[in-house]
Amino acid sequence: MQQELLLEFFTEEIPARFQRKALNDSLNLFSRLLDEYGAIYNKVFTFVSPRRLAIQVKQLQNKTKEFYEEKRGPKTSAPEKAIAGFLKSNNCQNEDLIERDGYFYLNIETKGKEIKNIINSIIEDFIANMPWQKSMRWYIEDQNTLSAFWVRPIRSILCIYDGDFIDTYIDSVGLKTCDYTFGHRFLSKDKIRVFDFDDYQQKLEKNYVMLDYNKKRSYIENELVQRAAAMGLCMKYDEALLDEVTGLVEYPFIHIGTIDEKFMDLPSVVLSTSMKVHQKYFSLTYTDSIMAPFFGTVTNVPGNKIMQEGLDRVLRARLSDAQFFYKEDVDATLEAFTQRLSNVVFHEKLGSIAQKVDRMMSIANSKEEHRTVALCKADLLTQMVGEFPELQGKMGEIYARVQSEDEEVCIAIREHYKPLGANDTLPETRTGARVSFFDKLDTLVGFFGVGIYPTGSKDPFALRRAALCIVRLLCDFKDDILDGETLSWYINTLVSAYSDQGIALDTEIVKDVIDFITDRLTVYISDKLDIDQEIVKNVIRSFNSFDFNFKEAVDKSIIYKDLASKKGFVTVEEAYKRAVGVIGDFKFDISNEYTLDNEIMKNLNKNITSIIDKEPSFDQLVSISSSLIEACENVLMNDNDEEIKKQNLSVLQRFIKLIQSQGITFAS
Repeated sequence: MQQELLLEFFTEEIPARFQRKALNDSLNLFSRLLDEYGAIYNKVFTFVSPRRLAIQVKQLQNKTKEFYEEKRGPKTSAPEKAIAGFLKSNNCQNEDLIERDGYFYLNIETKGKEIKNIINSIIEDFIANMPWQKSMRWYIEDQNTLSAFWVRPIRSILCIYDGDFIDTYIDSVGLKTCDYTFGHRFLSKDKIRVFDFDDYQQKLEKNYVMLDYNKKRSYIENELVQRAAAMGLCMKYDEALLDEVTGLVEYPFIHIGTIDEKFMDLPSVVLSTSMKVHQKYFSLTYTDSIMAPFFGTVTNVPGNKIMQEGLDRVLRARLSDAQFFYKEDVDATLEAFTQRLSNVVFHEKLGSIAQKVDRMMSIANSKEEHRTVALCKADLLTQMVGEFPELQGKMGEIYARVQSEDEEVCIAIREHYKPLGANDTLPETRTGARVSFFDKLDTLVGFFGVGIYPTGSKDPFALRRAALCIVRLLCDFKDDILDGETLSWYINTLVSAYSDQGIALDTEIVKDVIDFITDRLTVYISDKLDIDQEIVKNVIRSFNSFDFNFKEAVDKSIIYKDLASKKGFVTVEEAYKRAVGVIGDFKFDISNEYTLDNEIMKNLNKNITSIIDKEPSFDQLVSISSSLIEACENVLMNDNDEEIKKQNLSVLQRFIKLIQSQGITFAS
């Protein structure tokens, strides 16, 4: 056992979507609490399932750390009353005082505390600080009050340390700790007494509770893959669905069901989405990725013939609905749905979706772009997207293909929603990428224009995500998204389009929008290329205009990351900034043969001339930068004699051109 602590918070059903996050949150919180209380331990492990959150602490010493602290008190000349107060507050005597540097000091020793005596406080703090996404309170009858907040009502708290039960009352939830737990809700009835973690885990397994979340998840995946493979099929991998079903069952039982052949004419995305959303079923495919008339599912209890028939029957009802929606939708046209977009509000201050489409049309160029923009929001009014909002764009592509639209337009309708975030793939077609850019930029311009910005952690309209997606499109898409125009041109055009619709925006928002996108660019480059944010900010500031090329910013950041690692980088940066700061708006370049009176400036100019049309090494740039700094400290650059001043500033200007010729530009 090795002085092991075992805690279990046995609760009502914890939502599946909360469980995976709870693993890390509980681990981090409990480890932090142990550290704050001075506990000495080896490692913390956490476990979660639908009805329990368990914590195991290995090699937890029975006493906390002893602390030694030197505390400074009053001056030696202080009144006796002040000194006596210092001693009393620290429970010390006169003989404990140490005189040094005119002050009294005390060496304070805090003795270690018994873990058993502080476990109550640790549990109370854990309950109070566990960051569930949503929490609730419940009535504590014997206290006639409400409990602390927790994800769901706690029904028992198991507490075992070093093989012994710790009996303590947890006031915040009105429960005494216990030495027992419970097994599966339906397959186990009696209380289960436990003595340590191994005993706990083994007995739970025997009572149909698979405690380890990741082990359970892997078991489900492997069983589905093997059962499908035995039929010559493949499981369609779905990470989110795996997480969900893992959180729904205490012990997984795997089943393979059948799909009625009459539904196999439905688009595969409709089949798989309907099965996933309504039934939590996994799609199975043939080896060529074509949908097979079978599905995989996970239940919390063993199956039988009656259950299997029920699973198939419920699916038939769901797919009958999907089949009806699909038929109704294809009997209409996308143009018919588009005509009703004026009834769909984009935002109360920004008009309808139809108005958004019109604004996007004002910045579209090619006929493919115009057609894609015209149809890209039509499927929002289809019955299928009404039932499954996650199919927006995908159903638009399917319906566009049914009515024989150009293939690039069909694909672009789906792709204009991409990327959905930092990890989603980019559009593959230029039309899809451009329309995606139009859509997201229109959103940013509109919300910023009416004064709606993200604040702190609140971003209800996902404006940060929209800006990040714009950054990814401008940085990573293979073609030029801006099509030769500037970002500010698109923003100004959209502001005008809003104005034409009678929606007045703040016309000064161009820089605000670009600054907001640029902030996302800084974070994106820093995270993607592991470059310090200060380097990226320096690169961005080095551009003469806020209308800069994002791909160039990426390339420049890579160069600067390499330069920043070189010895002498700071010297080159300092010299460049000094030169820029001194010359101001001065514009004049002396010839190589021009004779300078000052020896320092003459030598500096000579060294610059020797390499200005070559490819100097970085060490040479560092050497010349050092010489320039020395010149700035010893020569009056802005001499009273205008001719001398012109000569000096010309040399500084030649230095700046030398640095810039190597692809280096520092922000001044």
